[in-house]
Amino acid sequence: MRIKPLPQGFGVEVADFDLEAGGDPEDLARLKQAYLEHHLVIFRGARTISPDRQVEVTGWFGPVLSEGTRWTVLDNADPTGRFVLPFHADITFLEHPLAGISLCPQELPDGPTSTTYISNAVGWRLLPEELQRELAGRKARHVFVSDSDIDLGMAEFEYWHPARMLHPETGQPLLFVTEGHVDLIEGLSPQRSAEILQQAFATLYAPERRYEHVWREGDLVVWNNLAIQHARTAVAELARGKRIVRRVQLGTRGFLEQVARLKEQKPSETLSA
Repeated sequence: MRIKPLPQGFGVEVADFDLEAGGDPEDLARLKQAYLEHHLVIFRGARTISPDRQVEVTGWFGPVLSEGTRWTVLDNADPTGRFVLPFHADITFLEHPLAGISLCPQELPDGPTSTTYISNAVGWRLLPEELQRELAGRKARHVFVSDSDIDLGMAEFEYWHPARMLHPETGQPLLFVTEGHVDLIEGLSPQRSAEILQQAFATLYAPERRYEHVWREGDLVVWNNLAIQHARTAVAELARGKRIVRRVQLGTRGFLEQVARLKEQKPSETLSA
């Protein structure tokens, strides 16, 4: 098995590994270390693995989160599987974002289709020191407002996370702001908050810091949801062919559990903390 780092400064591609049957203790130790250090692990496979095997492999990197089923699918027959998604990490507008995510394509269109990734660790490291000092100790507001395409059961969700998030296992600082959900930094004027977010986003999303994964049959991608953001940068038009991707989550607190708890606490209020 060979593990090759990507040139963007995060992520690795795994070669010469049997995705269907591999996983001896030595390989697992190397893969777990690569995930811990690089936060994104890409397996290029020859054939699509089964749902149970995807759950098994994803579980090498953390606890698989089941909310009635251990996997779901993103289908471009539905708006949520088709339209452009800005850079984000999943459910950061709740107290417990997902720990990780894996995707494995089931059907792909004839032309190229992709998911694009960036690193919050690289973003923090490259942020100017004066901005690091200004953000350290402050929180960022993550907001989601339901619309006709994505109805999550409440009108609005809001949670304040540290703008300088520490990786829970390594302590590595992460620039935990996303264009998809963050709109405000605490303790700053709206103007200064907007200025800092503009600079943070320019650092995070610079073209040379993006890894665009063009999907091929048999691929499996696993990433840390706190350290990595992802985006769908182009509409997956159904007219171009089906785009169906199977998804497995890592974590200990799921979306449905957290929403149910918040509904009990604040049945008629904006969900915030």
